[in-house]
Formats: sequence, C-alpha cells, structure tokens
Amino acid sequence: MRFTKVMVLAGISLLTLGLTACGDNAAKSTASFKNSSSKTSSSYQAPEPDAAVTASSSKKEAQTYKPKAAAIKGAKYVKSGNLKKTGQYTFDKVGTRLQLTSVSHPKTTIKSGQLTYKVTTVRLIKNTAETAAAKRMAASALNLATIKSPYYTIQLKFTISNRGKQAVTTDGIKTIRLTGDHDLNAAGQLSDASAGKTIPAEGKLNTFATGLANEKTKPTFKSVKVAFAAAFDSKHQRVVDPTGWLKLTL
Repeated sequence: MRFTKVMVLAGISLLTLGLTACGDNAAKSTASFKNSSSKTSSSYQAPEPDAAVTASSSKKEAQTYKPKAAAIKGAKYVKSGNLKKTGQYTFDKVGTRLQLTSVSHPKTTIKSGQLTYKVTTVRLIKNTAETAAAKRMAASALNLATIKSPYYTIQLKFTISNRGKQAVTTDGIKTIRLTGDHDLNAAGQLSDASAGKTIPAEGKLNTFATGLANEKTKPTFKSVKVAFAAAFDSKHQRVVDPTGWLKLTL
C-alpha cells in the first residue's frame, strides 16, 4: 500500500490539478508531480490546483520569477491562478506559463465497497517553461533527464465519499489511461494528492491528481479512463477493492 507524503509550499504555484502567478496567486497554485524515485514519493500541493509544474522534494529552485509586464496585460491573464475558461493563463513562481487548453465537468461516478468516486473536473494544461529552473523542476519531479517545452498535463478533480461506518485510507488512483498504450500511475508521471489520505466514516475527501499528458505536441485524445486503487482500515487490511474503469469525456 503506497502512501504519498505531501509537501506544502506556501510561496509557489499550479492550478488546481493547485496553481499560480505573480503576487498573491502563488499560494493558489500546485506543483503536483510525484517523485517516483523515492519510496515515499512527494508531491507539491497548494489549496487550489490550477497549474502543473512542481518542485522535487530533493531539489529547490528560486521561487522569484516575475513575468514581463506585457505578458500579464492580456485579457485572458488570471493573476489568481484559478483557470476556469479555455485560453486563460497564469504564471508560477519558477517561470512556467500555464494555459488552460480544455476543461470538462463529467460528474461521473463509480463505486467500490463503501466508497464512491466522483470525478468533477478534467483539465488539460499547456505548460511553457520560461526559465531553465522551470525545466529542471519539472524534469526532476517527473524523473526525466530533461523535459521538452511546452509540455501538457492532465488534471483530475474528484471527490471520494465514504458511506461506511469506519474510516479508511485510500491508495488513490490506480491508473489513468490516456490511450491504449499510455498509462499514468504512481510509478510513472502521476502525482496523486489523494494517495495515503484517510477518509472518515460517512465523510468526504475533495482532492485531485495531475499527470504528464504529452511533450511538445497537444494531446488529441477525446476521452480518458481512470481506475481507483484499494483502500485499507486502520490495521492495514484491505477493505475496499480497486474499481473498474471509469470513462471520462474531455
């Protein structure tokens, strides 16, 4: 059973799958890629996921990037980092321009045992590294030697509801299948803020996950599938089985 150690950085960025720009928006972004090179993988998370770049727990970069004045005068620039409409963009504190390229609200559900999973939002984000630091951070977080810019991330917002009488700890997302041969999971290019979280009896967890969708070229898939992992009781006994596939239309 895997547990995700979440590192909260008050002064950084990503959208919501948490994200940011200059000034106050930095606290609203999220860097959410899991560092799968460690046994207790880490992800950066902020209250609201809107962008998709991250710092690796093993490497820190200066969080001081400020976009040029001309870059923040566009009608679609969002200082808060809360990207809701296609075309809106923001900047994070390491020098990544984050632009929302598509968004859907499927609100589809799947159940397993006492848990119900409801996916509320799916977003595709174009990430353009404006600095060398931005590239280094993203590559490190994704366990890549280098990363090509722009790169695209997919973000899922979802709610896990526990209908049972006992608290359970979820292993989060098992797999996000982008295409027939392109899977994202805990071991590969997926940061899952839900993994390792305990959901109280008759309680809910509102959370998200972010993964690498493609480099350089905008993805063309129109739907993805997600399967959720098992959940465990306080004695680490599995009490909820993994789900089947839930199809999400973009």
